[in-house]
Amino acid sequence: MSATVPRHGLIVGGEETTTDAWMDVTDPATGVAIAQVTAASTADVDAAVTAAHAALAGWRRTPPLERGQAIARFARALDDDAERIAELIHREEGKPRGEAQAEVARACEVVHHFAGEAERLWSEMVPAGAGGRGSEIRPDGIGVVAAITPWNFPVALVIWKLAPALAAGCCVVVKPAQEAPLAARAVCEVANRAGLPPGVVSVVTGDGPSVGEALATHPGVDKVAFTGSRRVAEIIAGWASPRLKALSLELGGHGPLVVLDDADLDVAVDVAISQGYANAGQACYSVNRVLIPRSLEVGFLERFRVRMADVVLGPMATDRGFTRHHMLLEDARAHGARVEGGEDLGGNRLAPALVTGAAPGVRLIDEEPFTPIVAVMPYDELDGAIAESNRPDYGLVGYVCGQDLRRAQDVAHAIECGTVVINGWRVVVPYAPYAGWRGSGVGCELGRPGLEAFIRWQHVRVLA
Repeated sequence: MSATVPRHGLIVGGEETTTDAWMDVTDPATGVAIAQVTAASTADVDAAVTAAHAALAGWRRTPPLERGQAIARFARALDDDAERIAELIHREEGKPRGEAQAEVARACEVVHHFAGEAERLWSEMVPAGAGGRGSEIRPDGIGVVAAITPWNFPVALVIWKLAPALAAGCCVVVKPAQEAPLAARAVCEVANRAGLPPGVVSVVTGDGPSVGEALATHPGVDKVAFTGSRRVAEIIAGWASPRLKALSLELGGHGPLVVLDDADLDVAVDVAISQGYANAGQACYSVNRVLIPRSLEVGFLERFRVRMADVVLGPMATDRGFTRHHMLLEDARAHGARVEGGEDLGGNRLAPALVTGAAPGVRLIDEEPFTPIVAVMPYDELDGAIAESNRPDYGLVGYVCGQDLRRAQDVAHAIECGTVVINGWRVVVPYAPYAGWRGSGVGCELGRPGLEAFIRWQHVRVLA
């Protein structure tokens, strides 16, 4: 382990703490350590949860207007520190600077949004019928939240949990991915520096399985909010279920793009390129399968290849993703599919890949690739394209391109995904829910439903 790189401790109860155990954070392109973070123990997790509980009563009692103002100060502080945080994403995860800057900018929008939502979190008085004075229906923060987040969007996926939880009156212990903890830790550092009460936001870094288990099984944690793989989600759910903790699980996807026969092919190609290769394919919202009318396939592919030739990707964030990419392409070739691109460019970088002639039974058609691969699959009947869209056990984000908007909306309604985007690629907005259906998750984030995911409701019935 290097002793010459910056070291960053845990943030517990508003203070930085360290131990003698450290973990390297490496540049994915070179494997060279760029920083070290404290490796939390179960005792450190207990300290963070204890600090959260100590802060919980006061934060819950903070009037909604004041809570919203405190979150707004946090949002403005994030705005001011956005460039530094984006640079951390770029260095630890390999995301190109432009994509990293966009991630932080969109995350800041989410915090501003939930600052306003906190101010609007009012109780409701419902008039009674005969024999009573009325009913107060009031929201209450669910309690202490463990936010366990992945490396591919290290800021956004923390903020999606942190901002609505704070607005609801919860305290949060963040566990970022061990591969990319620096930007997530910086967000929590900014929250404390902006004046949120000590203990409201803590961060514990370290080994994923051991720290995750300590959080998910801790009796002081009331909810676990997780983004990651289905396999890990099932483990976390097993840890949490004996204690009946609340769960929200945002998992992977296998995004279909259904191109209709009246689609603008330039728009369809833009969606496929933008969403197929964003973050080197390491995104749950990626376009993985393009379902196109057979009569439009040649024209689509001609345009796609021109755009693909100009795509430059950042390094893969993990060695296992790099290895998986090549395995998936070899499997496709073994099944008779044609592979274009996808070569190793050095420095953990890959060329984007296009696959044609693949069908169900090929792993990249059945499983979330999580690498820069786009498969193009022609169809003869629209019903068949919709059926293929819904065939894999995923349901996160789908896409439709077509100029008849009524028809495009009908197709969107038939796609079993929590989000479907028509004629474009901007998926996430702060005011609308982002939900995984079927094997893509439980619950949702963002929007009013995302706020209510951190709320428990109380009915105060006044009879006399």
